[in-house]
Amino acid sequence: MSSAIWVTSKLVPEQRGALEQLVFFNANQYRVRVGIEQSIKTYGAPEIYEQEGALRVRVGSVKDVQTLFAVNDLGRPVGVAVFVRLEQARFVVLHVVVEPRPGAAAGPGNPVLLRLMHEIRRAARITRGVDRIELVYKHADTARRQANRI
Repeated sequence: MSSAIWVTSKLVPEQRGALEQLVFFNANQYRVRVGIEQSIKTYGAPEIYEQEGALRVRVGSVKDVQTLFAVNDLGRPVGVAVFVRLEQARFVVLHVVVEPRPGAAAGPGNPVLLRLMHEIRRAARITRGVDRIELVYKHADTARRQANRI
């Protein structure tokens, strides 16, 4: 993986295969399997679709879902975070996935994951009324939600 990473809300349709591989066939899914199942049961499964010349991700029938893509300098997705504003005071991260890298940290210390969460936190800070971010899933050893104060 290249060292330059940027976060964007748009991904070109040519990256659909790479995005599908990342989201649906990620080798690290087993680490957060319980949380993934809970998110799908509660909110619905993620679905990749094209709109206005860009790839997007929707989740079940949840309205106003937002997606951030971590992209390397070749334009390939290496991370995705899907979140929504529920109620007035919270952002809920419905799904988050990062590219598995041999020998790299897959958990909270992963730089791609940190970058995505930083961008969600930044968006929450500039959104009036939002005072917390909830993660629907995290490590496999727990299925409870973790609330983070902004």
